[in-house]
Amino acid sequence: MDSSAEPPPAAGGSSGAPTGASEDGTHDWTHKLAQTDHVRFFRETDWNRNGLGPPKDWDPTLQLFANFVHADSRAACLWWGPDAVAIYNEAFAPMCHGVHPALMGSTYARGFPELWPYIRLMFEESARTGIGQNVNSDTPLLVERNGWREEAFFSGSFIPIGPPHHPLGFYNSVFEVTDHKLADRRTSMLNKLAAVPDQKTNVVMTHVLTTLATNPHDVPLAVMYKFDFDDTLGERTTLRLQGQIGLPEGHKLLVDVADITSDEGLVPELRRAGSEAIFIDCDQRFDNASWRGWEAPSKKIAVLPISSSTRLFGYLVVGLNPYRPFDDSCRQFVYDLNRMVSSIVSAAINFELAETRRDQLECDLAVSNLKLRHLVEHASVGMCHVAIDGEMLWANDQYFRLAGRSAEQHLANYSFYDAYLEEDLPQVREVWQELLAGVEHIHAEFRMKRTYTSPTGEEIPASIQVLAFPYRDPDSGHVRSVMACTTDISRLKWAQAFHARSAAEAREAKRQQEAFIDVVSHEMRNPLGAIVHCADAIIAMAEESKCAGVTVPGDGALAEIVQHAKIVLQCATHQRRILDDVLTLSKLKSMLLSIKPVAVEPSSLIRSIMNMFDAELDSSSIRCTVNVDSSLSDLAIDQVYLDSSRVTQILINLVTNAIKFLKLANEPSVLITLGACASHPRGFFPDKMFWADGEPSSDVTNTPEWGTGEQLYLTMIVEDSGIGMTDDDIARLFKRFSQANIKTHVTYGGSGLGLYISKELAEKQGGEIGVTSVSGKGSKFGFYVKCRRREEEAPDTTKPINGTEHPTTVPQQLHILLVEDNLINQKVLSMQLRRGGCIVEVANHGIEALEYLEKSTFDAVLMDSEMPILDGLAATRMIRQRELEGKGLLNSAMARGPRAGTRLPVIAVTANVREEQIQAAMDAGSDDVVQKPFKVQELLDRIYALIHETSREALVNHLTSATSTITLNEAASEDQ
Repeated sequence: MDSSAEPPPAAGGSSGAPTGASEDGTHDWTHKLAQTDHVRFFRETDWNRNGLGPPKDWDPTLQLFANFVHADSRAACLWWGPDAVAIYNEAFAPMCHGVHPALMGSTYARGFPELWPYIRLMFEESARTGIGQNVNSDTPLLVERNGWREEAFFSGSFIPIGPPHHPLGFYNSVFEVTDHKLADRRTSMLNKLAAVPDQKTNVVMTHVLTTLATNPHDVPLAVMYKFDFDDTLGERTTLRLQGQIGLPEGHKLLVDVADITSDEGLVPELRRAGSEAIFIDCDQRFDNASWRGWEAPSKKIAVLPISSSTRLFGYLVVGLNPYRPFDDSCRQFVYDLNRMVSSIVSAAINFELAETRRDQLECDLAVSNLKLRHLVEHASVGMCHVAIDGEMLWANDQYFRLAGRSAEQHLANYSFYDAYLEEDLPQVREVWQELLAGVEHIHAEFRMKRTYTSPTGEEIPASIQVLAFPYRDPDSGHVRSVMACTTDISRLKWAQAFHARSAAEAREAKRQQEAFIDVVSHEMRNPLGAIVHCADAIIAMAEESKCAGVTVPGDGALAEIVQHAKIVLQCATHQRRILDDVLTLSKLKSMLLSIKPVAVEPSSLIRSIMNMFDAELDSSSIRCTVNVDSSLSDLAIDQVYLDSSRVTQILINLVTNAIKFLKLANEPSVLITLGACASHPRGFFPDKMFWADGEPSSDVTNTPEWGTGEQLYLTMIVEDSGIGMTDDDIARLFKRFSQANIKTHVTYGGSGLGLYISKELAEKQGGEIGVTSVSGKGSKFGFYVKCRRREEEAPDTTKPINGTEHPTTVPQQLHILLVEDNLINQKVLSMQLRRGGCIVEVANHGIEALEYLEKSTFDAVLMDSEMPILDGLAATRMIRQRELEGKGLLNSAMARGPRAGTRLPVIAVTANVREEQIQAAMDAGSDDVVQKPFKVQELLDRIYALIHETSREALVNHLTSATSTITLNEAASEDQ
């Protein structure tokens, strides 16, 4: 070839323009190749050592294919001649790690002696068949590129060159399949991980390590830890080694058990990782590790938490492939491995927990079923299940016991009917039909044919309570059967009947007791009344004689008679108080005593009570002082709401006791102190006060009748200069039928009821009672009660018409109708009334009273309650009825006279003193009730007060009528 045929100089990669001619003038085809470092290396290779000679002398075929190899962009190598001499391009060089550059111009047998036996057979087969051979290598190769070794996979082919069956060489083209091979290998391992042979945690852990061992190139080292699980603990801190790959026995990184807070082995790295995957560099801690795969230490170590979304189960530490770059592909593989291991371990642990829970639930269910069966079989409640055709499907033993029939007797349909009493069968059948109709549930009680023996030995039909409900088909909702529970209530039904009888008997006993008390009270108060009237008359006659200056023979004897009469009066008064105490005690026992508030002025109430004792105090020469404490004025107390009758009863008891125990005192005196406070009432009394045990009522003043005024405490102290008491005496004071000591009753008398009743009355009114005393120096009794301030009312602005006042008029001489069946009481009381200046007519019973009222006009009627023919209550009702109807003289008396416009005052004079009896008298039409015995002067005072009130009412009626008349006249004037 001449020089004119040489190509122009190549651009780039050459040190100068090739001339295309050698020194001897022959043409050199290699100068037309791209002038790269690899081509220069190719040209500088000693080709004489393998018998090919200089490239310029190669035959055209070799030149052609050598040129083709260098022009191929893929990795390619030409194995030429019988010895397979290597001619390869720059792309093929990295795949010749360890033999490049020596491989260039060398033979296959020298370059790859370990592979030559297999490749030689492929060459021979290709020569025999004339067909090229493909090579799909599953064996990774370490290639040198980018300055470090890298695992890679290649595929290629050997194509024969030259005549068929006598090839001159083989063209070897190669292409890289590393990514595909790595993906296949790693995916295969992950798939194997997913194929868990068993859901037990220890099996799964072993499976993970075994599977990782199948891919030593990607996982040359692995260590697995798991937390110890204990559901009773809130945290898991103990790590336990589950297995490892690549660490020899006794290596310092192998720690069988460690706490997460320790610094042993890899625990600090696990602690640092927490619940996120981290990567660490391989350091001296991994020295002496038995690295698998390439038997080279990893450059990166991955610490992977084995976890679910809510729980951390352990850690997996893996060494990464030392001959693969730590790039996104590598990270993705690690993350996929982490997710897969976490998933299967989490599933295994959750499965075990579920299994454990299921086993526990099954165990609990079995125990529960056992307990339920035991409960059903031994329950005191009968249970049964009945089909809608009446067949007994199931029943426990208690059901048969309550039915009084055996299981064999329940084999026939509807045989359960036979257990019930004939009288109750219609109700049983009705209940059954309601259940079949779909009623949700039914409670019923039935009597049985079997009998029950009561505690009293009485034989009665047994009774059961039935709770029955239908069982419905879940799909259709139709009733499929009926279930029922039966309970034996025989004793309950007997007890109800027994208690009903007992209650009736108790009511009858109470009625008889009240009747007895009424009879005793009536029969004792009637003669007591006569006694009081007679003694009062004797004393009054003596006083009248003395005032008139009449000299009576035997004045000393008369004075003695008066003294005796006073003693009789005191005894009668004492007897009356005992009767009142017995009545009060009866009410307390029956829980019938009620508190009824009225508006009172406290100091006036105390003085009125003490006025009752004036005669007794004077006769006993006892000095009595009433002290109103400044606390009343400080609190600006005028009137308060309280039960004045109960306060009066307490104070009378205390004053009576004080007077009683002053009999032997040298200077007898009684001091009554009245006070008030807004709170802490005990502070008003001495510190050493002994308070009776009890519970004051807390809500006594909360009802509407008490008003809405400020709640206050009214305090009273009764202090005497009597004999006093010891501490032992005080401790017994407030008990029923108890006195200070055995000598008290002998010396001073009494029933032992007064203080007990006073204690109960004080507590009923929200208060307490107490005492302080020094033996020989007197006693100080005190009590307090709750009350409410009476709210101020608007003053009465009514003015007299035309400025003229109409004073109320009270007759100077009262005309009294006494209605009394007891002849002694008639005689004594009428005599006393006449001595008091009254005109008295006497009627023996109600009919006579009505007859008198048709003949004469009276100022007042004193009506006894218990009388023959017509009693006092009936007579009073008839009087009021005639007044309403406007009949007879009663109507005329209402139209004129001092009480014009008002009804006839009727005062019930009775020995029936129970509250309901007093109320009955008031309901019948009485204007007041006076209890026997009483003093005539007290009765007269109440008659005058009542007539004064009725006269005032008549005046109001008159004024109202007059005002109406004036108003009508004014209206008429305006019309005109």
